[in-house]
Amino acid sequence: MTITIIITLIILLGAVVLFATELLPVDVTAMLIISGLVLSGILTPQEGIAGFSNTAVATVAAMFVLSAGIERSGALNPVTLFLEKLFRRNYWLGIISMLVFVAFLSAFINNTPVVALFIPVVLSCARSIRASPEKLLIPLSFASIFGGTCTLIGTSTNILVSDYAEANGLGAFGMFEMTKLGLVFLVAGIIYLLVIGLRLLPERPGGSAHYEDKYHLSDYITNVVLLKGAASIGKSIRTAPLVADLALEIIQIKRGNRRFFSPPENFTLEEGDTLKVMGNLDKIRKLKRRKSVAVRPLLDRELSVDPNSELVLHEVVVLPNSELSGVKLNDIDFEARFGAYFLGVRGRKGLITKQISHWKLAAGDCLLLTSPRDKSEIMHKNFPDLFVINHSDQTRFSSKEALLASGTVIAVMLTATLNILPIVTASLLGCLLLIMLRIVSPEDAYKSISWKVILLLAGSLSLGAALEKTGAAQLLADQIINLGGAFGPVVVLSALYLIATLLTSVMSNNATVVVLAPIVISLANSMQASPKPFLMAITFAASASFMTPIGYQTNTMVYAAGNYSFRDFFRVGAPLNLLFWLLASLLIPVLFPL
Repeated sequence: MTITIIITLIILLGAVVLFATELLPVDVTAMLIISGLVLSGILTPQEGIAGFSNTAVATVAAMFVLSAGIERSGALNPVTLFLEKLFRRNYWLGIISMLVFVAFLSAFINNTPVVALFIPVVLSCARSIRASPEKLLIPLSFASIFGGTCTLIGTSTNILVSDYAEANGLGAFGMFEMTKLGLVFLVAGIIYLLVIGLRLLPERPGGSAHYEDKYHLSDYITNVVLLKGAASIGKSIRTAPLVADLALEIIQIKRGNRRFFSPPENFTLEEGDTLKVMGNLDKIRKLKRRKSVAVRPLLDRELSVDPNSELVLHEVVVLPNSELSGVKLNDIDFEARFGAYFLGVRGRKGLITKQISHWKLAAGDCLLLTSPRDKSEIMHKNFPDLFVINHSDQTRFSSKEALLASGTVIAVMLTATLNILPIVTASLLGCLLLIMLRIVSPEDAYKSISWKVILLLAGSLSLGAALEKTGAAQLLADQIINLGGAFGPVVVLSALYLIATLLTSVMSNNATVVVLAPIVISLANSMQASPKPFLMAITFAASASFMTPIGYQTNTMVYAAGNYSFRDFFRVGAPLNLLFWLLASLLIPVLFPL
């Protein structure tokens, strides 16, 4: 084993740990990978940044823009309205139609905007038919994942592996080359959800309660300032109206430069005291209506809005690969960035009780923000950072723009399918057409691209290049052969699918396939088998992540919207992952001969 292989394997191990633990943002980890490989001399500077010029990276970026065109034109609005009618007519007809519609749409456009548009529709349908939304939201996310496995452009993972295969002389994947197995996964997944999955999901009565009362009962921490004339001034905590009427829990009191943690019930409140209180969304709303009491952001920044303007509350969730992931709350200027003010935060693992200003945000964390009603639209325009749970669909609809956007996506798909143009050329031309037709502005095009994903792809591709160049990929392949080669290529393929499934549950699916692709190609060549079935195995495994709410972006979105727990995802998703593993182990060798 050479020194270059050792260094490469150390960087590989470090990357896997950082991707899985999120100790650093994924884009920072990606840049560290490139820097480490270049500084160690394993890659030249040109080789280190070669990932940025990779056609798969350009194609993925273009697909974000094409999906934004579909979303902004309102092309999906008629579908969502039709779905609402079906749900009101028949519950099971609505569920089946939702799963099929979402899967179909996700096969051709980015599934994130699809799920974003369907979440308020599903919540509205659940409320109108008095059904439990928890029975619908996880199936919504899973259906979008099913659809993504059916075509080349279904997910960025498919495009990435296809480009990798072409670069290694294996030929790119066809637009519908994955469709046969993808459809098997789709049908099997829908049957599983209808027969077993829905029974495993939690159920809470739909009832007639207000939306926020039903879905936002989790507690938040915020600051309350006692202004002159407040009824609680001069009263003990036990008798203060603020506590007695609203049943708020006072965690800390700030008086001048002094702080009192967990104050006793006989502690007397004074004018100017800043109380750090814990309560649910409804209680915080009532606080805002109290005289001589001011709700203040936790970071002690003054509200600079007109006191007579109408403020609205937003509960939002931090998405995977968000620019805010890994950033301290104290370093975020919510007013400048979103036109909103920070009121509270709830971590994905429960209520945060540590020093709030030093809390680093992570995927799945929920934030409580407030903004003037006339500025609330800014929240929706910053969708790549935060997903607003409690908004109604405000997407405008223009039949002309919807037809043009849909026609553009169809044209991109057809030109790539018929090999008229390479997919990267077709998708870039499609983006240009959307901008020239003014369906998407240049600014919106830039905003629609998840630059963290782009940086992640570039860094991961550099790592894959290093694994090949140093021989580390061949070394790892030889070790796998030594462990399981005697059982034959089918068993090894099955094991690789399982490894990819486990890895993508804790780290990015794109990073998973880039790390594994050079290894499986070396492995296939050593076993004198075709590499394509092995590439298909890791592609399908990485694209189908169900066991955790952070394994896939749409899972994180419904996790917050449905108030699920990690256990809910594992209980429903683990059997589904097992089912897909068995189907892949049986069918990939048949559909893609070894």
